[in-house]
Amino acid sequence: MVLVLAHPPLNTLTSAVVQGLVQALDGVAQDASVSAVIVRGEGRGFSAGADLREAGQGARRVELAALCRRVEGFARPVIAALHGSALGAGLELALAAQYRIATPTTLLGLPEVGLGLLPGAGTTQRLPRLVGAEAALQMLLTGLPLRAPEALALGLIDRVVSENLGEAALALALEGLPLRPTCVLMTGLRDMVGYQAAVARARAGQKDNPLPAPARIIDCVEAAALLPFETGLRVEATAFDDLAASPQAHGLGHAFQVERRALQLPAEVAGQTLPGLAAIGIWGAGDPAFDLARQALTKGLRVTLCDPDRARLVDVLGRIAAAQEQEVAAGQLTEDARDADWARLSSGQTAADLAGLDLILTGPGLAETGPDLPGDLPAGVPHAVLGSVRRGAGLTVPEAAGGLAELAIGAGALPQEILWLSALSRRLSWRAVPVGPGGPLELGLRLALEAAEQHLITQGHAPEAIVAALGAAGLDLTHRTPPPMPRGGQALVQTCLAALAAEGGRMLTDGRARRPGDIDAVALISGLMPRWQGGPMYQADRRGLLVLRAELRKLDAAVFAVPQLLDDLIRDGRKLADLDAG
Repeated sequence: MVLVLAHPPLNTLTSAVVQGLVQALDGVAQDASVSAVIVRGEGRGFSAGADLREAGQGARRVELAALCRRVEGFARPVIAALHGSALGAGLELALAAQYRIATPTTLLGLPEVGLGLLPGAGTTQRLPRLVGAEAALQMLLTGLPLRAPEALALGLIDRVVSENLGEAALALALEGLPLRPTCVLMTGLRDMVGYQAAVARARAGQKDNPLPAPARIIDCVEAAALLPFETGLRVEATAFDDLAASPQAHGLGHAFQVERRALQLPAEVAGQTLPGLAAIGIWGAGDPAFDLARQALTKGLRVTLCDPDRARLVDVLGRIAAAQEQEVAAGQLTEDARDADWARLSSGQTAADLAGLDLILTGPGLAETGPDLPGDLPAGVPHAVLGSVRRGAGLTVPEAAGGLAELAIGAGALPQEILWLSALSRRLSWRAVPVGPGGPLELGLRLALEAAEQHLITQGHAPEAIVAALGAAGLDLTHRTPPPMPRGGQALVQTCLAALAAEGGRMLTDGRARRPGDIDAVALISGLMPRWQGGPMYQADRRGLLVLRAELRKLDAAVFAVPQLLDDLIRDGRKLADLDAG
């Protein structure tokens, strides 16, 4: 019997899907002609995990755990046929199956630690039985996925097949496989000295982690070797429920949701296909031009850099060359790649040099003194501003791939401009958050935080105490490991968070920000706040808007002025999060 997960696009294990599998297994159990069961996914992958939009994490865990126990103890062999992604709850289901077969490109991972949780359907007990403590802890504590060949070497899966996964799974089922519940396997538990040493190393490596999930994961993996399987399942269930109720997990869950929403294409071009991007022009030589040109060349784009000031132009070209030579010397860039980059880089001093490109980026913020914008840009080529905008479309430039880019959309922005800037952001692996004109949001938040710190200093608080308090809350990312919160430090942190929330309210009022969640996303992606804090607007809701307004009224109005939006929400009995839903 072949059971197919068909819940596009990701085959997430919703409550309905889980119940459907249970009902299917009930039917198979009554059919004596079935000798084995194959579970596979339709479409792009096996399953990307649970649906985080469903309410009730505890209920979802219980449902999934019951399904996994049913699969593991089924009276006929169950084979999980994996392709694409088998992540989170999807991999938990596969681990409960008695055999696993996968294609070479399959990704297998357990990302729950990134949400402040652990896998709660028995995985902390099954995985170590298959692969041992060291490999299990590596997967559980990092959340990083493995490819199928690596998983095969570890013993996580049984076979890797290059093609015809369905036929290969059927052939495996017809081999007359014996029952082999994962819970009775001892492969990963044979070397108990090495097992306990791996647990001890992991515990030492996590002793300063401010998040509770890693320590509970290690406890559960240790329990897999010390306790009977059923008892270990109860230890895991308790740990999951404790973590699901923790403020860190709530903050990380919020961070996941707002970042995912904020990084979607802007509403103005939602559902449209991004254009192909091969060549860009940059008018004005300055720091943003340097960062943009370097990253664009690395991604294989052709770049034309123009500036009417020859000295500025030569300076940026020289900086690009120097940066590449440093990378060559460090072994990060080959000489051939460097030469290929230079072959795609051209320069000029007039608007005519920008003809024949896909996108032109201009803006007075591009150079320190700001070159005059040409009035005769090539016709038919979309162009936008680097930096803040008032009417058109603009884009801030992160210093490296993966950084925050704010895609500013003014009232006069054309859909074509927005599409091309989105395409550029995607091509350069930027995390682009659509915002309104008048930003950037990151700068406004950082200035508000600095103003709050200065206010606290004027009130007699020592700068060292402020730095220590912010560091303990994760707001000072110069500390890799947050120090302990000093006495009285929490009050200092709350004052700074109040300043950020007040500035966020002003951003929503004047249109710089589109949604409260976007402000949180900017704060998190930029590193201003740690993800487990959820962001300034999330913290404002968590504290309570009435409490926040009362505190703001006690503070310096120049820094902590109560935005009208806050009064309106309190009057209507609403929260900031309600604006995200609208």
